[in-house]
Amino acid sequence: MNDEWLKFKKYPHIGKPLTNKKDKKWLKNYINNPENIANHKFVPLLHRTLSQRKYRPLENAPKNKSGKRQRTVSDKKERHIYFPSHLDSIIYSYYSHLLTKAYEDFLEDKPYGSVAVAYRKIPIGNGKSGNKSNIEFAFEAFEFIEKNKHLKLSIIVADVTSFFDNLDHRILHSQWKRVLNTDNLPKDHYTIFKNLVDNKYVNENELFKRFQHKLIIERFLPNDTSQKVLKRKKVSKIYNMRHENVVAFCDKDEFFEEATDLIRTDKPYKKDIRQKLNKKEKKGIPQGTPISATLANIYMLDFDERVHSKTTSRNAYYQRYSDDLIIICAQEDEEYFYDLIRKEIEVEANLDIQPKKTNTYRYELNENSEFYGGSIKNGILNPNKQLEYLGFMYDGSKIRVKTAGFSKFYRTMKRSFRRGAHFAKKAHIPSDSLFETRLYKRFTHLGSQRRMKWLPDENSQTGYSPSKQFDWGNFISYLNKANHVMKEINKDDTIIRQYRKVWNKFHDVKKATYEELLSDKK
Repeated sequence: MNDEWLKFKKYPHIGKPLTNKKDKKWLKNYINNPENIANHKFVPLLHRTLSQRKYRPLENAPKNKSGKRQRTVSDKKERHIYFPSHLDSIIYSYYSHLLTKAYEDFLEDKPYGSVAVAYRKIPIGNGKSGNKSNIEFAFEAFEFIEKNKHLKLSIIVADVTSFFDNLDHRILHSQWKRVLNTDNLPKDHYTIFKNLVDNKYVNENELFKRFQHKLIIERFLPNDTSQKVLKRKKVSKIYNMRHENVVAFCDKDEFFEEATDLIRTDKPYKKDIRQKLNKKEKKGIPQGTPISATLANIYMLDFDERVHSKTTSRNAYYQRYSDDLIIICAQEDEEYFYDLIRKEIEVEANLDIQPKKTNTYRYELNENSEFYGGSIKNGILNPNKQLEYLGFMYDGSKIRVKTAGFSKFYRTMKRSFRRGAHFAKKAHIPSDSLFETRLYKRFTHLGSQRRMKWLPDENSQTGYSPSKQFDWGNFISYLNKANHVMKEINKDDTIIRQYRKVWNKFHDVKKATYEELLSDKK
């Protein structure tokens, strides 16, 4: 059996973490038996809300002296993530593995098999190793535009509102059976389906408060760093859990004995009873489980088939990356495809389009033979708002990484320096070190090389041996790869030039942080 799905996580949850050494054998035997899964008692998911600040220019924002539009802090974007327990996570991973294979087999001879690109392993090909990422997928869309610059083009980029939260359970059930080629879901698959649509969860903060006086932590044995032991400890603040190496909130049995009142779910489940109570129809699956992404692709099978058929018949281009989709067509077909997308998403897929994130762009050759254009709103062209797709911006000539990506990178850099300064002030730290090696590795070109890790090995002549672990680089690695892929269109190092100020900014932040440490000492 392919063990690619067997991944061990270490985040704190209900129940102690599993390990490769102790648990691999019984896990494989347990999960590979459908009867076990059909009768498995799932633990509630752990709910966490992630907030992301938005700092972007408004549509008609004035420009500053340097010509950049002034930015405004808008409402935070919140994402609700749900983590399964360690055993449940591996069960979901295994069934995601089974469904992915069934999904790929189903698409093998279908003409629309390549339009859904997210969460799939699609080889780069052309003699190159590895699988495609968002960089190659964005390139394919921009390449289609480049090859059709002689036409007047419209590009529609749409985003589905709260995609995972609004999946219709009947459609999901139907498509699940379709890829398995069965009239009825097997009992084990139905148990997975039922548990996902019921979506029972516990809020992380509430679980912490209930068990904070006896959280399960991991420690080395005294005078023996080769062995670890689990202990109980009180932790005062939730953000100290990582520092204290908390591995579990409680045991599974302990939770069901002491904390079942924390379980939340949207009852009743039945549609007719909900209608009598004036409740909305229950929809969606939790985002964050290992199977969620696979199910999202399966859910959109009919949508992909119909939209691909229409775009192909009109020599247009269609690609879908999870809940983001792009259609590139002749301007005369713009209204047709915009209406088609709305109908297919809202009527057939029973989802909603995000009006704010659905944009139409038009490009065409002007009198100077320049491919010129921008966003269209109420029939008016806005050249200040260029095509954005999968983290890239295209202005009709060059492809660049969106500035939002750099803003997030710089914010993370400053936050890491602040964290380094915080620990440098601690009494047990022998110097005012900011742990510079780690910072250079994470935020400069010095850590951008992707390479295999060498780990200490007493039996090796050099003291080190190659491992199966890798340094995957950093944001600069991503930019270098993007520059290499997009160079075929850009014809130069446009994207590399975008990060030419990173080194100087890094040292500016470093200097300011050390000055702050010195001033605090005085």
